[in-house]
Amino acid sequence: MPKSYTDDLASWVETRSSKRRRRDEAAVAFLAVKEKVIEALEAGYALTTIWEHMSDTGVVKFSYETFRAHARRYIKARAEDAPPEHAPAASAKSSAVTTQQSRRTQRGGNAAKPPSDAQAIPTEKPDRIPGFTFNPNPDKKDLL
Repeated sequence: MPKSYTDDLASWVETRSSKRRRRDEAAVAFLAVKEKVIEALEAGYALTTIWEHMSDTGVVKFSYETFRAHARRYIKARAEDAPPEHAPAASAKSSAVTTQQSRRTQRGGNAAKPPSDAQAIPTEKPDRIPGFTFNPNPDKKDLL
């Protein structure tokens, strides 16, 4: 007697879920070797060399681009956020401003520094900014 459709569907769902990879599988694997990566980077090894070794030995099973993205996210970004241990409180504040500006740059925002007193913003706008001006009605003589 043939299996019912629901039994067949249930067995398919079980095999499918066991074959599916987790979305965060690469992140979990990277976090497991994060300290080794930090140690190797501090020893002077390139990120590509570290990934090649870990990939060849089977420690990580994802692409270099993924490895690099996780290194940037979990190692380099954390190093930028942490103020230097030997810095006085005044420089810690300036490093926080620099970190905020670098975050804006990474997100595509405006990273321009606020103007100092010496660099006052002009209050008058020029009538016309020099440069390219678009004319939607072309001259016939320019097209020939």
